[in-house]
Amino acid sequence: MTAEPDAESDARLWRDELRSMVSGVSLVVLIAAIALAVWGVFDSMTDADGDRFWGNFIVASPGIYAGWFMLEVVWKRLAHVGTVLLRLISACIIAPALVAIPVGVIQAIAVAFPGVRDTITEAKSLNGGFHYWWDEGFATQLLLVPLGGYAIGMCIPLAVALIIALPVISIRAPQIAAQGSHLEKVEGAKQFSTTAFVFCGLGATTLGIILWVFGEGRSIADFPEYLGRFIRTMEQGYVYWEDGMWLLGVVCVVIGVGLMGWGCVRVLFARGAAQD
Repeated sequence: MTAEPDAESDARLWRDELRSMVSGVSLVVLIAAIALAVWGVFDSMTDADGDRFWGNFIVASPGIYAGWFMLEVVWKRLAHVGTVLLRLISACIIAPALVAIPVGVIQAIAVAFPGVRDTITEAKSLNGGFHYWWDEGFATQLLLVPLGGYAIGMCIPLAVALIIALPVISIRAPQIAAQGSHLEKVEGAKQFSTTAFVFCGLGATTLGIILWVFGEGRSIADFPEYLGRFIRTMEQGYVYWEDGMWLLGVVCVVIGVGLMGWGCVRVLFARGAAQD
């Protein structure tokens, strides 16, 4: 007898979630993301070298909208941890499709016109037979743009959730972040700080790994040597940005692992005390 109200409640939650994707500021961001991606599609037709800025929005726009939609939960009024999980699912799976699909359709319609295809072919011929965006052919590009944008759009909100949303929620509403987990076994005010340690540590570690991978990506054993080199180059008026990203990534990972470790130790002590 209780299954029907639960099902109705879940359906209502999903309806509200889908409605929020296309209303208010989210609708503005959605339209802007589609517009940027469409501009990027048409700009890519003459950008045979692939060195202009606008073409990046072809695959980045789904992630921009999906990332924003995930970020919105930070200041959303939360009653249950399920609200965060629902937003994570909708932001990763549904939100990027709302941009990727319309852009793919517009791109297909544009390429259907012979004049557009001639423009792409002419740009390719003027660039020695190579076109950064359309070199693989029209059919391949029509497939890669929506799929590539959707794939990137799935990753961005996950990163936003781990690096920004969950850490902020763990500080703003720690009782929500801890709900249904072993963190609830920590008693008193320690539960709030422990929750913040775990999720802020997770966010710092995730950010650190991203910076580490996209930076220089060296071994942690090289940290002292390259930190010294980085400081010396800064004193001379220039920096190696890849070194800087990697060094910052190492620092974030070390701090993040330390915070998570301390939070987990607190949880283990709390569980042990509860069993006694």
